[in-house]
Amino acid sequence: MMRGRLRAIVSGIIGNILVFVVPGALMAVEVPRDSLQRLNAEGYRAREDAQAELLAWARRHPVEALDLLYRQSRAAEDPEVRERCLGVLRDLVNDEYSREGEGFIGISMRNEVGMVPGDPKPRGVIRVVHVVPDSAADRAGLRINDLIVGLNDLVWREEQPSQPFSERIRQMKPDTKVALKVLREGGLVTVEVKLGRRPLVADNPFLDQRQVDLEAAEKAAKDAYFRRWLERRKAPK
Repeated sequence: MMRGRLRAIVSGIIGNILVFVVPGALMAVEVPRDSLQRLNAEGYRAREDAQAELLAWARRHPVEALDLLYRQSRAAEDPEVRERCLGVLRDLVNDEYSREGEGFIGISMRNEVGMVPGDPKPRGVIRVVHVVPDSAADRAGLRINDLIVGLNDLVWREEQPSQPFSERIRQMKPDTKVALKVLREGGLVTVEVKLGRRPLVADNPFLDQRQVDLEAAEKAAKDAYFRRWLERRKAPK
């Protein structure tokens, strides 16, 4: 999380070097000045490439980049440069948003009891009845009617496994990789899933997740998170 990292104070830019003063040390980070200068290039593709290069640099140096991009987004003379720096800043803050919160797979489930290969007795399993489009489950290839019989090394003997399954997923962070043991067409397969971030709409009991536009909901949440970040940044300290 960026807020928990060592905070640095920008001292200035010397040539292509961005100088930071931190307690007991002096840090210097090379700034892609060429990329900054090409943010208002004549050709659209050149501007797009410059913004992509700046974002790649910012992701390697997120703490330093936050200050630089924020200042450029407010102080640069060219509105094109301000807008593109703001765009890179938004992507950087969205990275932070995506790492926070609870894990999310993106399925609707039904509890069942069934036989699992290798087990002598029937036990609780989870049937997938819906896969949210563009969710972690969708990207991993989970299918409707798949039976989830294990999560990493965890299996369930109770008849209502969906609740402990959901709780375990929510305890994990977004981007965590999990291995689901899935009974599909009579055989066991392992489906690796990279968890997403649990959207706010998932906790709304009045919404049917099968009707939710997850992409739009996530965009709205990210926009709100970025607005709050900017408001905190602008607030006097």
